[in-house]
Amino acid sequence: MTVALTARERFQQAYENRYTWDEQFPGYTAQVTWQAGAETLTAQVCIHRDLTVTIEGLPADHPRYQELSGLMRDLVTHRQRRDFAAAHGQNEFIAGEPLPDGAVPIQVNGDAMGSHYRVRGAVITQVSRVMGGSAFTIDTLSVEQTAQGYFPLHYRVQFTDAATGQPQQVVDIREQYAQVGGYYLLKERQQTVTKDGVTTAAVIAFHDLKLLG
Repeated sequence: MTVALTARERFQQAYENRYTWDEQFPGYTAQVTWQAGAETLTAQVCIHRDLTVTIEGLPADHPRYQELSGLMRDLVTHRQRRDFAAAHGQNEFIAGEPLPDGAVPIQVNGDAMGSHYRVRGAVITQVSRVMGGSAFTIDTLSVEQTAQGYFPLHYRVQFTDAATGQPQQVVDIREQYAQVGGYYLLKERQQTVTKDGVTTAAVIAFHDLKLLG
């Protein structure tokens, strides 16, 4: 007999199935090459044991510095392990009717960003949130399932004006990972950004991945 999951149980199952680094994660360093059109730049990044990020070899006032810094902080956010009760214990979860692809919409009440999700099996396939004046939806299109959980390989982010719904930009991202010392680390990101009918592409490659300590 199959027991139907509640909205909370369904979301928790997918949340805890995400790949995260464990408490012994030592941090790592990598050389970065960022290529966009004719532009090529290099830098060194470090995610420390306490999950803070430092960047060397690229001036802080360089136009790409904030982009690279944001990428690394986002990476930490997604790989950082957080107990479900601590992250979502006060939230209320409400499930909608299953969609044709089998995903179940889940609305979260109590979340400051008004988050909505879609969950298919034990994978979160969509996240929708509002941050400042922008609303964004992240659709996960393919994942890598490991013994320690899954991580996205291909996802698309659509930004709209939170007040009007007017499209702002679409970011399409494909990633590759390498296993180093038992941990999965970002090896390459290929991304395209489409804004005002113009699409730009970049490849961010991470070389010489080394765990600290």
